[in-house]
Amino acid sequence: MSHLPIWYIHTIPPEVCDKLVAELSTLPGKDATMGIAGDQLQHSTRNTNVRFAHKGHWFEEALKHTADRGNAECKWEYHVTGSEAIQFAEYGVDQHYHWHTDTFTLAGGPTDRKLTAVCLLNDPSEFEGGEFQVRLYNDYPAPLTKGSIIAFPSILEHRVTPVLSGVRYSATMWFNGPRFR
Repeated sequence: MSHLPIWYIHTIPPEVCDKLVAELSTLPGKDATMGIAGDQLQHSTRNTNVRFAHKGHWFEEALKHTADRGNAECKWEYHVTGSEAIQFAEYGVDQHYHWHTDTFTLAGGPTDRKLTAVCLLNDPSEFEGGEFQVRLYNDYPAPLTKGSIIAFPSILEHRVTPVLSGVRYSATMWFNGPRFR
């Protein structure tokens, strides 16, 4: 079966990642939740700590640029009209996020998440496990290094496997548009 590319990857300089981790680590953190209202706390499915940058944060442009290029070059061609605040995630030992999608098409809201952009902010040699995978018929490990920004359609299942040692840092941003029809 043939299909469009499932992701697009762009890389930014490692020093930008270091600056972002230092800055966002100072924000107040909380247990990550799930669901359209963000009111579901289920550590068996999602166990990580998150912080949110303010809208208009300087790093949004790098994530938006990658999502826009992926949307065009991979021919997903989603109609995107807005975005959400950057989520900074910290995965320690035994923390993970099981298979999930980032869109809630059956929620009936005025918009749906169309694209997701995730930046790995530290080197994979600093943690064991914590692999980012995307699923479409098969499970595909994404070849991420420090500074890799991966953009993909938010409807695709993806996960972060449990971290076995060290700490994994990432920044995620979602891009939305009119409901899927």
